[in-house]
Amino acid sequence: MLLRSFEDETVRRVAAGAIANLAMNGEANKEIIMQECGISLLATTAAEADNAQTLCMVARAISILCGNGIKNGRSFLIEDGALPWIVQNANDEAAPFRCHIELALCHLVNAKDMISGGALQELVRISQDC
Repeated sequence: MLLRSFEDETVRRVAAGAIANLAMNGEANKEIIMQECGISLLATTAAEADNAQTLCMVARAISILCGNGIKNGRSFLIEDGALPWIVQNANDEAAPFRCHIELALCHLVNAKDMISGGALQELVRISQDC
């Protein structure tokens, strides 16, 4: 509800952090968050955020959530629209949330969408960097 209805970035940052914490505490919580369009709301929050801490909280929450869901035969990460933001920010070496973004990319399950969304190149880069 807070991500849907508040424009204040501090409130949205705290809400994203709470979502990440809830997601870490059980599969049932993850299911509820995903059913409530949590990844989509987090992606929207990220696109509108200016604060690095907010982006870090969003990336952390997405990385925890995205490995655990398929919707319409596709990863929640792709289906709910988070992939463009993740691919766009995966190359930002200065981003404090880069490790979370890389983890989220590693959880993708649909090769066709990964290629068309630009994620494949990022996965290759991550593997080379490691």
